[in-house]
Amino acid sequence: MNQPPNTDGPKAALAEALTLHREGKHELAMQRYVAILQQDPENTDALYYVAVLAIQEGQLAEGIKVIGRALEVGPPQAQLYNLKGQAHLRHNQDDEALKAFSRAVETDVTFVDAYGNRGTLLSEMGKFEDALADFDRALGLRPNNPEDICNRAGVLSSLGRLEEAYAGFSQAIALAPQFAPAFFNRGSVLMRAGRFADALRDFDQAIALYPGYAPSHCDRGTALCELGRLDEGLASIDKAIELDERSAAFHAARGHALKAMNRAAEAKTSFIRAGELDPKFAHLAQEN
Repeated sequence: MNQPPNTDGPKAALAEALTLHREGKHELAMQRYVAILQQDPENTDALYYVAVLAIQEGQLAEGIKVIGRALEVGPPQAQLYNLKGQAHLRHNQDDEALKAFSRAVETDVTFVDAYGNRGTLLSEMGKFEDALADFDRALGLRPNNPEDICNRAGVLSSLGRLEEAYAGFSQAIALAPQFAPAFFNRGSVLMRAGRFADALRDFDQAIALYPGYAPSHCDRGTALCELGRLDEGLASIDKAIELDERSAAFHAARGHALKAMNRAAEAKTSFIRAGELDPKFAHLAQEN
């Protein structure tokens, strides 16, 4: 049943629309936002939330268009540029996303979310030193934030600074004991250090907190194989594939487990499947 619109003024109407939005009643929320804009076409707050809702609904181009309208009618706002960057990211437009996040921090040097978003993107682009600088800025503004600490530690891991990365992930866990990504990533560092039993404990904890994250199951399987527990390892890798059948890395891991079990024909089948999903794994079938 449609709820009657609020007639107590634009602020109250926007508050009502936000409540509907947060409750997941997106159609009703959009009706309220549109009603506000009919009365005040330059209401940048309403435009912002229309863009948020459009992006949430996967209407990325429309969301970017609305953000552009908000930037035209109002003063530059860091949250608008940050949202624009997120939309471009979901559109796989990394360069445009980077520009938008940069505009956000240029507009407001204290807008911490944009540093975190830009740092994550820079890390994915392999620009680790720049990413590290952004996470340092984020933590300067928002100390002891587990997500920022975890992301910074991930960059340190990519730079090969494993002891610092381990310390960072451990700090994130101390601050947020239910934060599954920190356990997963610390487990990955422990794997690289050859500490397979310790890594297994972290992967087990990551899975307990977030059972649906396929990489935790795959890396747990690899740790088990390194510990000589091949049947358990294969079962864990198979669980990862059940969760994400199109991951080439998981099929490659399955192939390595089967090879260790002297099941060469099955291993080759897994290596072939990995190469089909991602050409960078094609050499495995040729070499095994």
